[in-house]
Order: sequence, then structure tokens, then C-alpha cells
Amino acid sequence: MKHLWAPWRMAYVSSTPQETGEGCFLCAAAGGSDDASLVVDRGDLAFVLMNRYPYTSGHLMVVPIRHSAGVLALTPEEGEAMFAATQRAVRALTEMMHPDGFNIGINQGSAAGASAEHVHVHVVPRWAGDTNFMPVLGDVKVLPQALETTAAHLREAFARLGPL
Repeated sequence: MKHLWAPWRMAYVSSTPQETGEGCFLCAAAGGSDDASLVVDRGDLAFVLMNRYPYTSGHLMVVPIRHSAGVLALTPEEGEAMFAATQRAVRALTEMMHPDGFNIGINQGSAAGASAEHVHVHVVPRWAGDTNFMPVLGDVKVLPQALETTAAHLREAFARLGPL
């Protein structure tokens, strides 16, 4: 059997979800450098960043700036800002990548597959026939572009949409 190594995933696999804002990678991204955190769009109450462990190219996460454990912890204004940012993410991805569809969803709680205790929306572009043998047989995803390059292109697409 051949092995494909992905050592960059070890940080993700060995990390544990945070229940408070302290040590939360999404809170760090909210206050950190856009380039270092792969943030592609910002508003007053929500921001959009690239997923470092994407399901497909262009996989984005929409996040409230304030640490919120779940949808019930969001203020109405934060909920509105997150939905507006999700719509912007779909528009920017559509302009840049021309996907055939999207998976859009929230995993809340570890039982639902959440890897962070800071609520966020996944926006995953999809293309007809985008599944290939690599994830099925090799448990490996193949992405055609570096995350930083995709982030730069998405920042341009978001900038054309105007402010969030």
C-alpha cells in the first residue's frame, strides 16, 4: 500500500474544541491578520475565512466576530449579519469559481461534527461529478490551488461586491 503524507493536518487532528473564546482559533482569526488567518471578507459583526482543511476548493466559513457557542447565543443582528455574509460568500464563489451548487450548513456541538465551540456556517462550493477516487480510496483530498492563492482571488471578488 502506498502512503500519501499530509503532515499539516496533524494540528487539526490533535486539537481539541474550545468551550470559551480563550484559545479559540476563530476568535484569533476575528482579531488577527487577514493574510495569516485566510480571512477574505469582514463586516462589523461577522467575517468570512477560508477553511484550512477544506472539503473542496473554495470552502469558506462565515463566523460571528463575538464568540458564540451556538445559534441561540447569537443576537438577532449577528444572525442577520451571518446570513448576509453567507449570501456574499455564495456570490463571490459563484463569480470566481462557477460551481454547480453549494452545501451550506452549521455543525453545532461535537455530536454533530463541530470542531469548534464557536458557531460558524460552512459554505462549500460543489461541481457536478466533483467526487473522485482520491477521497474514496486514498482518504486524501486533492486541491488544485494553494489556499493563500484562492484567498487572494476571493478577496478581490468580495471587494467587487462592496462593503459587508
